[in-house]
Amino acid sequence: MGVLTNIPILGRLIDLAYTMLLVILISAIIGLILAFPVMWLWNFVFGALYKISVLQAWALNVLAGILFGRAGNGKK
Repeated sequence: MGVLTNIPILGRLIDLAYTMLLVILISAIIGLILAFPVMWLWNFVFGALYKISVLQAWALNVLAGILFGRAGNGKK
């Protein structure tokens, strides 16, 4: 690994890859943590009809973000 970091461009690419992996992992963990309130609320409201798991609540968060998220150019 020392040989790869001695080459400047490869060292920068490895650092970038580590950073991207860290951002993806932190985003996934935060997303899962935020899925718990959605799961609890869904199970409280619709628990008699259908209960959902944490992964289903996470998928519901992603779907809501896609459907209702802001995708503008910053102008109001």
